[in-house]
Amino acid sequence: MFSTRGKTATYLIITDNHVMRADVRGQQLLNVTQEDRPIGTTLPIAVELACGLTGKRPAQRTFVVADDFWTGVVDLDERSIYGLSGEELEQMLRYETESMSNLDPSNSRMGFVELSSVPPDTRRFWASGVPSDVLSGVAQAVRVRGGKLQLLANPIGLSSPDRSGVPWVEFTAELAGAFAAPAESGGLPRAYVTRRSATSDRWYEALETLFGGVLPDIGWQGTPEDRPDLFTGSLEALSDESSLNRWIEGVVERTTKPTGFPYIAAPQTQTSSRVIAGVGGVVALLTFLLCGAFAWTLNSEVSSMRSKIAEWSVPAIEKQSLDKLVEETNTRLEELKGQEPIEAAKREKLRLLLDQRDRFAILLEAVASQSESNLVLDSMMPASSGVVLSGRAIRRDSITGLVQRLEPLVAPVGWAVRPASVTGANQTTAGGPWTFTIELAEQVAKRQPETMTDPVPNQYASSPTKGDE
Repeated sequence: MFSTRGKTATYLIITDNHVMRADVRGQQLLNVTQEDRPIGTTLPIAVELACGLTGKRPAQRTFVVADDFWTGVVDLDERSIYGLSGEELEQMLRYETESMSNLDPSNSRMGFVELSSVPPDTRRFWASGVPSDVLSGVAQAVRVRGGKLQLLANPIGLSSPDRSGVPWVEFTAELAGAFAAPAESGGLPRAYVTRRSATSDRWYEALETLFGGVLPDIGWQGTPEDRPDLFTGSLEALSDESSLNRWIEGVVERTTKPTGFPYIAAPQTQTSSRVIAGVGGVVALLTFLLCGAFAWTLNSEVSSMRSKIAEWSVPAIEKQSLDKLVEETNTRLEELKGQEPIEAAKREKLRLLLDQRDRFAILLEAVASQSESNLVLDSMMPASSGVVLSGRAIRRDSITGLVQRLEPLVAPVGWAVRPASVTGANQTTAGGPWTFTIELAEQVAKRQPETMTDPVPNQYASSPTKGDE
């Protein structure tokens, strides 16, 4: 039975087809809300949609559980990582798993947990990796909704069944895994995760072998149709509401003390750029000087009045009047002190607005980095809905490739890449050469008039749509 006491937490669960939000107090599940996930939405956009499923802000302890990024098991020679730990070991794992995860080792983050070793000289790790910009986007999506990201984790292997200490299996549309908690205190867990295949059962046989024995007969599956043909155990489908709630309760219980599974901690708040730091410093200095001048002036007036009261002998009624004035002045001083948080909030809003200043530089850099011999970009023109790129190409697939490569580069700064409009000149057998236009639709929400209670501008207001290949 879950406790009804404790801090509140929010769990945002993102799958291929759904976005879900579960609010928790202590370890008691209060409610679960979900809706279909729009096709083509990136992970940060899906997280922002999940945050908005209810009218409440996400908690300061927000956990994101998503299957949009890589997770898997890797074996390493003990001699190659001898003496490594912490960040050094994480860096080694990023390079060792590059071919499996397709992640840039220098621009990604990874969480890992060590599993039971494989005799004689092999150490086994279970890891999850995500691009650094995706992790930052997820944290920002939670932050602009008023919450604070605690960690990001892949859902497979995150929730064990009710029978404590019993190994279990999980099957999703893309992955399969077998998991077991350590048999003794201080021991290492067992786990293995593999990618499923629709054309062969060899992955299933390998899963049983690499897990280290017969696969458990209890576990979870995404839908009733996910059950492998060779599996004869008892599985619960997460398409059933009660099973889904029990699965989420297991996730809550395991993430309360996040051990035994790989997770990626929230990124540290990044240092502001030089321009933002300069502007913020000037604003802070001016605010400090202004408040200091008011405080000095009012303190001087208070000191002067008190000196006069002590020096002069005045009628009681005049003394009471001066005392009242001193009290009003002190009240004004307290009010000025109360202005400080409001000024700080304004500075934060200014910082968020300045975040968008470099978006066109990012666009130019993104376009410049995608140059190739089969394609020429002729113009970049503003339009009512954003920016329009025009050019020519010898091969039509070069245009499709440009659309696909631009999308992840410009999405974080507020543009959605629309499908290219292509016209062929019919001068070649393939119909080319081709002229094309690509629309970058503006996705950044228009800024509302500022008040003291204005929400932070939302740069995740809508989701990009992939271009047709």
